[in-house]
Amino acid sequence: MSTVAPIFIGGAFIPPAVSTLSEEEKLLKEQKREERLNKLIERVSKSSPIGKRVIESALERGISICFDSENDNTLGKYIPSMECVILNEKYPDDKLLSTIVHECRHSEQKPVKDHTYTILAGARETRALEADAMAHECAAVYQMRKTEPETYKLFKQRHTGIMLAYENSFEKEKDEKKAKSEAFKAWYDDASYVELYDRGIVEFMAMGSMYSGGYKNDMPAEKLIENVDYVEKSFFDSKRAMTFSEKVVKETQKAERGHIRHLLNIFGRNKIKTSADDMYVRKQDGSVSSPKNKQDAIMKKMLMAEAGR
Repeated sequence: MSTVAPIFIGGAFIPPAVSTLSEEEKLLKEQKREERLNKLIERVSKSSPIGKRVIESALERGISICFDSENDNTLGKYIPSMECVILNEKYPDDKLLSTIVHECRHSEQKPVKDHTYTILAGARETRALEADAMAHECAAVYQMRKTEPETYKLFKQRHTGIMLAYENSFEKEKDEKKAKSEAFKAWYDDASYVELYDRGIVEFMAMGSMYSGGYKNDMPAEKLIENVDYVEKSFFDSKRAMTFSEKVVKETQKAERGHIRHLLNIFGRNKIKTSADDMYVRKQDGSVSSPKNKQDAIMKKMLMAEAGR
């Protein structure tokens, strides 16, 4: 009985898939995958110094890169527990050229994702890491715009605001770091897209409601810039970076007020302070109101001024 020889892509063992294919057909399929991956890496490396650095960094750290046809509808993903970047082979190379940079950048990041942190802290970190991966992807695509025009076109169609922010900044000042910073900030402007990540982190963090040490730690700007040193610290506390939908705000309040430490606080639960008190709130009509803590601080100053008259 013949067996399929191991296939290694970026250091990862790719086991034979369970299928009706013959052993020779399986081997040929894996060889074609490896050839396709090598060509993708070569195309990125030739066209983008940024993309080349990000991919080489991943491979040097032992991160595996492979294809998978069962990767739902996403273009790709990075799985930290497996130290593996997975690309969805169902998509064309012109889309995957930028995706491989995005996911390899995620492999460089060091997220906390710990239930000891507040939900706001988790959201701040998740937003920053995703915006960072997108900013690097955008910068790489911009460098590929002449040699890989279809990749540039597809990325700009999906993330118009991010690419325009990068282009306008770079073409004006010729400063890659500043342009990347502008692309990073522009990521926060797509409200519906950002909310997908916010909802995901609320769902994840809500699982810490029975952990006694849950929801105690914050994620200050000083911590965030450890992964994103090309963005000024003040941005992370700005209205642009701290605006959340009403739904996310309410879900955050519900989760943190439902923590085990508040189990006996039945009647005054709606007055329990949560990390949502520091969120700017985007209402359904698009208007944005100041955080509750900021409103309370203003009211306190007004009352003190009134009392001092």
